[in-house]
Amino acid sequence: MSSPVPPPAPIIDVVIPARNEATTVAANVAAARSCRFSREVIVVDDGSTDATAEVAAAAGAKVLHRAGPVGSKARAMALGVGGSDADAILFVDADCTGLTASHLDAVCEPYVEGRATMSIGFFDYGRFLNPVVVRCPPLSGERVVPRWVFEAVPAHKLEGYTIEVRLNEVICEARLTTTVRTMVGVQHRTKRAKVGRREGLRQTWRMYKDLVSLLRPVGDIRWRTYWFYLRGLTIEGAPGRSSEMISIPRP
Repeated sequence: MSSPVPPPAPIIDVVIPARNEATTVAANVAAARSCRFSREVIVVDDGSTDATAEVAAAAGAKVLHRAGPVGSKARAMALGVGGSDADAILFVDADCTGLTASHLDAVCEPYVEGRATMSIGFFDYGRFLNPVVVRCPPLSGERVVPRWVFEAVPAHKLEGYTIEVRLNEVICEARLTTTVRTMVGVQHRTKRAKVGRREGLRQTWRMYKDLVSLLRPVGDIRWRTYWFYLRGLTIEGAPGRSSEMISIPRP
């Protein structure tokens, strides 16, 4: 009797939303193109006023343009997803620093191997903060999800930087699994570095205010969604620091 044929590996395209990220976008395109699971890298130029689009194209990305004076990460991501027919999407932020193909390979592996519906990579905040950060509600932009998860977010909820919370909501309310890991050595250009200390702090405050306002009673996200997240969470050790896999026990 012949052995069963394994199912084909899912096709994964990379979508990188970018607004005025000419400084870092090329390195992140290079990392994404070298990821062994990626088929195509799509950069969505979200109304940049610098050379983001030209730099991304020169680095080998397919570039899509979203017009408008005000950027929207969520809508840029939606445009990128619409420009792909892949089974899954690996989202990558254009402002990452220190990101390599190995980091993205490690993020994709749990999804490709069927161990998680969503797999996320967190920035490296140091040995003391990392164990705390990976247990917090995930806001990282570095994640791979089946395309249906993104498409399950209603159009009226595709707003700015809240998109990661909406993806979490789809996963958690369906009681699906998530794997997270720290991407050792990976950080990002902060808003303070991009637009100055005062304006950067103002934008950061506004972003977190918008995120918190999604929770009830102001917003529509249930507090127990985070409990569902923890029940389906697996924390994988970062290469070079730990190979232990930690699962949050179910009640």
